[in-house]
Amino acid sequence: MKSLQFIIIALFTFLSIEVPAQSEADEMAYFAYTSNNKSLWKQLVAKEQASYNKSKTNSNLYALLLAQHGLLNATMSDQDEDLFDEHYESAKDNVEKLIDADHQAGNSKAILSAIWGWEMGYSSYKGMFLGGKSSSNIEEATKLAPNEPLVWQVYGSSKFFTPSMFGGDTKEAQKAYEKAVKLYEDNNLTKSNWRYLDALAWLGKVYEKNGEKALAKSTYEKALAVEPNFGWVKYALLPSLSK
Repeated sequence: MKSLQFIIIALFTFLSIEVPAQSEADEMAYFAYTSNNKSLWKQLVAKEQASYNKSKTNSNLYALLLAQHGLLNATMSDQDEDLFDEHYESAKDNVEKLIDADHQAGNSKAILSAIWGWEMGYSSYKGMFLGGKSSSNIEEATKLAPNEPLVWQVYGSSKFFTPSMFGGDTKEAQKAYEKAVKLYEDNNLTKSNWRYLDALAWLGKVYEKNGEKALAKSTYEKALAVEPNFGWVKYALLPSLSK
């Protein structure tokens, strides 16, 4: 009987690890991303800020940072620099706190690299002093957290958007996005996960950039199989591939 109980407990533990529960914040972020809803992102940031103000734990601070990362990413679609400026300093401060506490340091450094990348996107002249910092942070992140899909996703973006004369490489970007997608899938991190959809979309774009149109098409179709209402792929990326 004890052996049977042990097997049942072990099986339950295994299943609990293999199928992560989706939180309300995950669902909220997923809908905000797929519907391109900045108001919902702002609500999520406010919700996570309130949770952090109440508990002051590193876990709550990291949840807040993830929400801020999603919001800052959302500003890029319509170049909402005012909204970006409203939140990016707080996000950078939260990154520094998490790194100092050695909590999710790899992902935090990756997010900091992404924030600097977006900052350069809004003000290209800042590339002179932010480019190197962004690159060094994402390189450090790959060493600190080599099995985190978010790290490789940001690394892919860094290689994709950096000019080749400064170390950009679309082939390396392709490998990084492929690795990110595989890590999301291998770790069952695909359900209601906007970052997984985003990684698929950018993998499709880098395939397209590298002349792999068949792979781009199948990747876009894969993203739509996961989320049929993924507007960016459904109405923009996939139709433009056929032109």
